[in-house]
Amino acid sequence: MCIRFRKKGLSLILKSMSPKKNEITVVLVEDHGIFVEGLTSVLAKIENVVVLASFDNGQDALDFLQQHPSDIVFLDISLPGSLSGIEICQAIHRMHKKTKVVALSNHTEKHIIHEMLSHGANGYLLKNVSFQDLRNAIEQVLKGQCVMSEEVRELIFSSSGIAQKMPRLTSREKEILHWISEGLTTQQISAKLFISMQTVESHRYNLLQKFEVPNSVTLVKKAIGMGLLQAGDG
Repeated sequence: MCIRFRKKGLSLILKSMSPKKNEITVVLVEDHGIFVEGLTSVLAKIENVVVLASFDNGQDALDFLQQHPSDIVFLDISLPGSLSGIEICQAIHRMHKKTKVVALSNHTEKHIIHEMLSHGANGYLLKNVSFQDLRNAIEQVLKGQCVMSEEVRELIFSSSGIAQKMPRLTSREKEILHWISEGLTTQQISAKLFISMQTVESHRYNLLQKFEVPNSVTLVKKAIGMGLLQAGDG
């Protein structure tokens, strides 16, 4: 059953509010109606994906999500109203930690992409994303990966036109990196992983060297930008 509501500032398409066990629920926050209709049609072709609703402004979307948590929110970062894309993203994560927020935009400015990823977005896709890439992105983001369009990834990896090398990490370094992103201290990581504080410090130092960064804050931001960390869980 599909129920369609329309009023000023709001357009939403509601499916059943009791999703089936294997359904992946999606909410769209986008103010261009034609794009919403096209994206909804594309998502309908992906197995188990159900679009619960679409909104053309952040506040209405937040009001809906407060009562109806969704697996994924596709968020346009340029919306009418007082809330920015970053503020909407952060508000969603405050309400529902498990909801994945994927920015959907035509903006390719590096500072905008970095801002969204460093403030909790679980991915950044361009609006020209292909069907296959969209389907893959849904699968990957639900597994905890940070998803990006190829053009976005190339922008993130480049610095003054020179590609940055992806660090090769050991399984232990990946663990340490994750817990650093969660805000744990060396002592807390030591207790959690049952290793000495000296060992943790050694891994922390190696991570800073491999990422060529001066501190943990920059380390986490760079790892998010490279897709090595899921944004928004810290």
